[in-house]
This record gives sequence, C-alpha cells and structure tokens, in this order.
Amino acid sequence: MLFRVRVSGESCWPALVPGKTYWASTFRKIRKGDFVVFRNPIDRKEIFVKKIFRVQEKGYKVVSLISWGESSKDFGIVSKKNVLGKVICSKI
Repeated sequence: MLFRVRVSGESCWPALVPGKTYWASTFRKIRKGDFVVFRNPIDRKEIFVKKIFRVQEKGYKVVSLISWGESSKDFGIVSKKNVLGKVICSKI
C-alpha cells in the first residue's frame, strides 16, 4: 500500500519538513536510518513519524532529530504491528 503522510511536528527536522507531505509505503523493508510512520505505543490515536535507531526482533527503537522530541526513551520500543509504513519520498 502507498499512502501520504503530512509531517506536522519538528522532530525530524531538517530531514523531514513540517507542513510537507511525503509518500510512505508498506512494501519496503525497514532498516536503521529510515523514517517510519507508526501509532504511538502509549496513545494509539496519535500517529508519529520518527527515525529508526535500531531494528530489533520485537520492534524498533526510534529517535527524534531534535533534543526535545519524543522517542523510544519516552514510550519504549515500537512494536512492528504499530508501524504503518516507511517514508519513501516527498510528494510531487
């Protein structure tokens, strides 16, 4: 599946720009350094986009690119079932 995601926060700046729309896909393998779209493990109504810091058997450790952004330090490992897709490019 291919879908659009609009970045609203600054946590992935400067790699992903707030207010810009990006394409994401469920077809691509997720690797360290990729940006992923996922449901917040604490509040599943929230959708986050974060950078993969480490791939583990049960899920992913994610980080923000800014010091005050939320990350796995705040909400733990992101389970693979919570991942909606991988950001692949900006919307044309």
